[in-house]
Amino acid sequence: MLQQNARFSSPSISPRAQGILSTQGVYCDHPLNTVSTPHGSVQVLRPMFTSAIQRAPGPPIKRPVNNLDPKHLNMSDIIDFQEVIQPRVSFAGATVSRLRYSVPKTPFPPHSRGFLYYHSRPGFPPGAGEIRFRVVDPRLAESHSAADLFANGRDLLEHTGYKPWRIHMLQLYTTREYAPIRQLLRTQGLIDAAWDHETEQRVSAVNLDNLGRSTILDTISDTLVTQLPIKTLNLAFIHDECIVPATKVAWNLNWRDGPETVEGSDAHWRVYQGSAVVRFELKKAETNKMFYRVKEGEVVLVLRIVELLDQASPDGVPFRLPEGGDLIQGLSPSFYWFMRLDKARKYGVITPSSFKILEELYLDDRASTEIAATKSPLILTA
Repeated sequence: MLQQNARFSSPSISPRAQGILSTQGVYCDHPLNTVSTPHGSVQVLRPMFTSAIQRAPGPPIKRPVNNLDPKHLNMSDIIDFQEVIQPRVSFAGATVSRLRYSVPKTPFPPHSRGFLYYHSRPGFPPGAGEIRFRVVDPRLAESHSAADLFANGRDLLEHTGYKPWRIHMLQLYTTREYAPIRQLLRTQGLIDAAWDHETEQRVSAVNLDNLGRSTILDTISDTLVTQLPIKTLNLAFIHDECIVPATKVAWNLNWRDGPETVEGSDAHWRVYQGSAVVRFELKKAETNKMFYRVKEGEVVLVLRIVELLDQASPDGVPFRLPEGGDLIQGLSPSFYWFMRLDKARKYGVITPSSFKILEELYLDDRASTEIAATKSPLILTA
C-alpha cells in the first residue's frame, strides 16, 4: 500500500476490482502543443432505486443530485448508476448533464450505487479537486447512517481498475454540460466566489481543449498510473503559479529487469509490459554514467516507479522492483530517463513552487534517504 504524502489526504481506495508566470527562468504563458491526455448480486438499497436491468423500457430517468458535500449526507443522496450508459443527472434541479463512465458506450459497473461527492485537499491551488463516486454496501442500509455508509464504502474505480473514477475540476470549467455541477458546488459553499473566479481566470489563460487526453496532476508530488512501455507521456499540471495545459512530457519510457534479478535464469533483459505507479522526483547524478551525458552531481528531474501493478510475466517469473522502487529507463537499459531542470522550467513541468516541493522531499539534507525513497501520496490520477 502506498504511503501518504503530507499534501494528500484521501479515503482509502480498494485494490483492482472494479496563467501567467513572469518569474525569471519560468514561463507559464509558453506555447505548448496541447496533445492532452465485489461484483455479484447487489440488493436494492431502497425501493426508489431500481436496477437498470429490471427497469422497463421508457424515457431516460433523470437522477436528481442535491448534495455533493460528504460531510452532510442523507440517504436520499444515494444515486444508482448500475449498468447505465451515460446516466442523465440534474444537479439541484439545474440542466441535466450526462455522465460518462469511460468510452461513450460503456455502462457503469453493476455495483455503481452510492454518493457523488466533492473530493478536495486543503491548501491546493484553484483548479485542483474532483467529483468522485463512493460505492456503498446496501446490506448496511438498515443499521447504518448515510455517514457510516460513506465511511465504509469505496471509491468507484475507472475501467482499468487502478484509478478512482472522477470528473476533474478543470473539466467543470471547460465542459459546458458540467456547469450545473459547478453551480451546485458554489451553492453549497464547497467552492467560494474568490476560488471560483480565480480558477476561471487561470483556465481562460490556457488552451485546455484536449484536456481529456491527458493525466492531470494537482501537485507535482502526486503519483500517477501509466502503461509501460509508453511512447509519449501526456500530462497537465496545476501549479500555485498557473495551470499548464496538456503537453508531451516524456518519450519512450521503459522498465526492464536485468538478468541478475531472475533467479536461476540466464535470460537477457526482460521488458515490463503493464501498468505502473510512478512519480516525479529530483535526483542528483551519482556517476557520469547514470544519465546520458549528465555530469556527476547534476540535479535532474526523473520518474520513479513506486509499484508494478501487473507483475506477472510470460516466462512465469514475476517482475519485481528493487526495494525503494526504481527509475524509469529510456530506450536503452543502460541509462535512466531524465529531464534537465532548464527544460522542465521551459515547458512548465516545474515552477518555483513545485520545485520547492520536490526539493524538500528529495534533496533536503534533513530528510533521510529512506523517507525520500518511499514517501508517496495515494494513487490519484490520476
